Amino acid sequence: MAQSRSEPERSLNERARELEPLIIEASTRYHIDPRLLRSVCFTESRYRVNAISPKGALGLMQFMPETAARYGLRNPFDPKAAIDAGARYLRDLLVRFNGRIDLAVAAYNAGEGAVDSFLTGKPLVMKTGRIINARGLVTGGIPPYPETQAYVRSIVWPLLNSRTIRTTGTLSANPSSSISETTRKQSPNSSSFIEVP
Repeated sequence: MAQSRSEPERSLNERARELEPLIIEASTRYHIDPRLLRSVCFTESRYRVNAISPKGALGLMQFMPETAARYGLRNPFDPKAAIDAGARYLRDLLVRFNGRIDLAVAAYNAGEGAVDSFLTGKPLVMKTGRIINARGLVTGGIPPYPETQAYVRSIVWPLLNSRTIRTTGTLSANPSSSISETTRKQSPNSSSFIEVP
């Protein structure tokens, strides 16, 4: 979880109330469910505007510098700009992964290349020379990293337990069809996927 730069600590509810209009505005603009955007924002930073992760991700939506640059986010500590960029990024991930919420969320956490690699079984060589999925595993797309699996569960399970997920044309009105069978059958309290008969 991201740490926060020095600022007077307001309650979680105060931070959430302050950010809610920005979340609604951005989710409406980019046609994504506000609950998805809200959940990613909460999970990434606990609604802390000045959050900084140990890996260098910044702000409410925890953008890495390269992704921030790709989305034109000059100041990741600006709540409006960060939430807007996060909504655009989630929309693009949903489009890229055919409306699969679980894969979009996994890609937000682990990177699009990692999800593609575990979806296709093709190893990915990073710019640094690091190889992702060197053994060519096919997992359905969600990388077998405990952090990413827990991240996906923490966002997807509350959405699955909602009565409906408001969607656009890119997502099914049935939340279960926007999530893989493996993710749906995964135990919400375990650190790995469990097949349920």
